[in-house]
Amino acid sequence: MGNVVLYIATSLDGYIATEDGGVAWLDQFNDGGGEDFGYSAFQDTVGAVIMGGKTYRQVLGFGEWSYQNLPSYVVTSQPLAEHPDADVRRVEGDFGALVQTIKAETDKDIFFVGGAQLIKAFVEQDLIDSYRIFVMPVMLGKGIPLFAELNSIQAVTLTDTRTFPQGVVELRYTVQHIS
Repeated sequence: MGNVVLYIATSLDGYIATEDGGVAWLDQFNDGGGEDFGYSAFQDTVGAVIMGGKTYRQVLGFGEWSYQNLPSYVVTSQPLAEHPDADVRRVEGDFGALVQTIKAETDKDIFFVGGAQLIKAFVEQDLIDSYRIFVMPVMLGKGIPLFAELNSIQAVTLTDTRTFPQGVVELRYTVQHIS
């Protein structure tokens, strides 16, 4: 059974997006220098994707669908724009049941993309198994924080770190689940 993995980039000061939800500040790290920060290898371990509605709409704006051949579960109460090249499933309701359903469908990991509101809900419901957080050498000063106003404590264990030539640092944590 796979794990729910939050694989995400954050600024040095803890923001995943600008105040308006923009992520163009990450473009400077997509300069074609050949470094994908382990993303291709990670995608090989993934059997499904979970994201929020705002994140889905943002990803649609990037052009080619990033999650080909993967069922993508979009948590939203709003209707979704169709994507001709994607297996996109609109879901709402019980997040724990959603995770159990997906885990029953795939033995691979579940790529949890975000956004911030959904991250908060998943943390508070103890649904994330591990974190792969990429700290980018940029300070935004303000924006949408990775972890905002959590109402619970979650113990994690640092399992690995990796540094990249561009100054990016990957932090890997496993979650100490509440019994």
